[in-house]
Amino acid sequence: MTLSGRPPSGPRPRRRPALVLAAVLTLTALTGTAETVVRNRIADRIAAVAGERLGTTPDVGLGATPALWQLARGTFPDVELTADGVSARHLTGLAVDARLHQVRRSGKGGTVGSSRVTVDVGTASLAAADASPPDSVVVPDPAHGRLVVRVGRGGALTVPVTPVLDGRTIRVTPGRPAFAGRPLPGALAKKVTAGAARTVPLTGLPLDLWPRRLQVVDDGLRLTLSGGHAAFRV
Repeated sequence: MTLSGRPPSGPRPRRRPALVLAAVLTLTALTGTAETVVRNRIADRIAAVAGERLGTTPDVGLGATPALWQLARGTFPDVELTADGVSARHLTGLAVDARLHQVRRSGKGGTVGSSRVTVDVGTASLAAADASPPDSVVVPDPAHGRLVVRVGRGGALTVPVTPVLDGRTIRVTPGRPAFAGRPLPGALAKKVTAGAARTVPLTGLPLDLWPRRLQVVDDGLRLTLSGGHAAFRV
């Protein structure tokens, strides 16, 4: 026997969940694109402003919080700036790592809740400083908290200098110089070290930074600074 008419149809596939999923995926992609664009634009703006003061354009990080959320609130919880080749206080080639917390926009500037900055001064920068003898090489001696300046052919003449942090000032004090490992006589030693002592004031720093620690490290000097709530202008 032959049956006529349309065969019974089964349940139609539900398209609504598929459409919802497609919409969610599209929205996620658009949000991800917007997040990337906004994060890059904020970082570029901060880099441009900071670069005017550092003399070189830094790399900028905005932490893990979504940039869209930071922008909407007008607050950036964690901003990191890193830069090489910075010039400051008669020194060049400095490496700076700055961590700024709770950065808020306000008019033509803003405020920072707190900050911590590390400045590394390499041996090449120290040897090129204004007070260094020509053709000198600086060798760090972290175990004794000093730098050894080697002068002349083969570095036969050595002058140890000890940098210490005294409040907002770095004081550099020379020790007894030696030639070929032998200490120089008193009169000659004074002549060699005349003018070697120096002070480097650290006043007028941005963001009301205060120097906290000065260390002799394997590749030169490391200065650590920190600050509390401070205002800035752009």
